[in-house]
Amino acid sequence: MNLIQESMKEIQASKELKQNTLQYLEKQQKNPKHLKTRSIPKLAVAFVCLFFILGVGGYAVYQTPISYISIDVNPSIELSINRFGKVVSASAYNQEGQDILKELPLKHISYMKAIDRLLDYESTNYFLTEDSLLFFTIVSDRSEAILEKLNTNTFLELYQTMTYISDAACMKEAHLHHMSVGKYSVYLELSQYDETITVDDCHAMTIGEIHNRIEGCQGHTGTTHQGHHAGSGHHVK
Repeated sequence: MNLIQESMKEIQASKELKQNTLQYLEKQQKNPKHLKTRSIPKLAVAFVCLFFILGVGGYAVYQTPISYISIDVNPSIELSINRFGKVVSASAYNQEGQDILKELPLKHISYMKAIDRLLDYESTNYFLTEDSLLFFTIVSDRSEAILEKLNTNTFLELYQTMTYISDAACMKEAHLHHMSVGKYSVYLELSQYDETITVDDCHAMTIGEIHNRIEGCQGHTGTTHQGHHAGSGHHVK
């Protein structure tokens, strides 16, 4: 496969347009001696088409998120991450998160750098104390690789941290309730032990408060530093 074909592999354009452009360019590439002056405009148009396809298609590939990380303390923020590990958007699911995103640029940097930037931010530090619980929830086909990276970061030594793995269905349901997938996942877990709890109740609670309710319902004392959440509402220790 030559360079032109390789470049067009993941481009989002019509199959016919890509094929015709590719065939024309390859034909000119193989027969440079037969290139006539009158064919130069056609070749120029073909290159313009190719660059347009590469530009539009490449931008679409870059902008398409394939992974999501929910970061919840009291600020509740979700990062949308592309195939290159860059943040393409950040969404807040409470007022504290909205205030932070107004001031803190997170787009077009690696998700690990974005997380570090969030945790170092003065407003976030207001909520992060020795007693705080820091929750990370991952939705991705690459969740294990992301989890491995998270587990190497120094914030695990600084804060009481829990890491969860959820899925796209749970995230979609969470967004219908205007809640991050992380906070909604913990609500689902609590609802297994307390049938009286509602989503509206949990909107008014921090994720740490919800988790403490879970611990109380289960008769546990103390805090687990790390855990894994698989699917929609099943907490595995």
